Amino acid sequence: MVKIIFINAFLYLLIIAGFIILFFDSIRIVYYKLILRGRLRANTANKGKLELTLAKALHTSLGKRVSPGAFIASLTIIFTTFFLISIKTLSLVSSLIISSLVGSLPCLLIWIRLEAIRRRGSHEGEILVSEFLRQYRLTNYNVYETLERIVEAKIDIKNTRRLIYKLLIDLRSTGNPKRIKEATEDFAYAIQTNWSNMLAHNIYIAASKGTNVTLAIEDILIQLREARAMVEERKRLNNEATRMTYFMVPLVYIATAFMAVKYLDLPLKRFLYNQLYTQEGFVILILIIFFFVANIALLSLVINQRFDY
Repeated sequence: MVKIIFINAFLYLLIIAGFIILFFDSIRIVYYKLILRGRLRANTANKGKLELTLAKALHTSLGKRVSPGAFIASLTIIFTTFFLISIKTLSLVSSLIISSLVGSLPCLLIWIRLEAIRRRGSHEGEILVSEFLRQYRLTNYNVYETLERIVEAKIDIKNTRRLIYKLLIDLRSTGNPKRIKEATEDFAYAIQTNWSNMLAHNIYIAASKGTNVTLAIEDILIQLREARAMVEERKRLNNEATRMTYFMVPLVYIATAFMAVKYLDLPLKRFLYNQLYTQEGFVILILIIFFFVANIALLSLVINQRFDY
């Protein structure tokens, strides 16, 4: 039965892909019509901001530019596929709920990835700002050479080095103050802390106007060193909840399945059938996966806080 479920899912994906290929031109025309119609509405600015925010989140978390429209289309395909699979065993309302939960999982995973990048990058703030200030003075206050030296420097900034490298490329490819502002805002968004916003703003001023920002960078560094004491205190907090979520939940599920097969004389095929092809088992499995991912997201938000002042 498990094979049948995967075969059905594969066939549904083929059917959806076939319809997209067959009516691609019509779909593209309708898509552009909707975009043009949306631009005529009064809330176009808000939509543009939402699309820009989604594009930045995808770019930061995935490491490459992904169209927000393509991401939303992927979510739609996932939702449709699971709806067509679940409608065979569940009611209409239950199928809609389960499909919505599964469709929201990629969004949760993107958010978790984004927060993890921001958290790790934020903890590199003191080293990054200190090295920026040192190289800024050595290069006679040339921000471009400063960023280039930071990229080449042998310091422990694994996460922010990639962001600095991207920022350097963006700055060297344009002299337009507006584009420089956008590049520095992308850098600040990837970390989303007070110190990254201040550093990005000072880089923008130094790159677009040639202003000496040494005093401002020194002030950021002083505040980061003061914040270090609070971070050290935070590290003493108990991490048992994180370990339980990442390791205990999957182990408990596997152990429960093992005991059901071993001690209750339940054949493995029957267990898989009950879990995947019955209404109750399928709903419970989806809820387990969804709440597991949601738990990780909440822990990432509460425990793994970013280093900031």
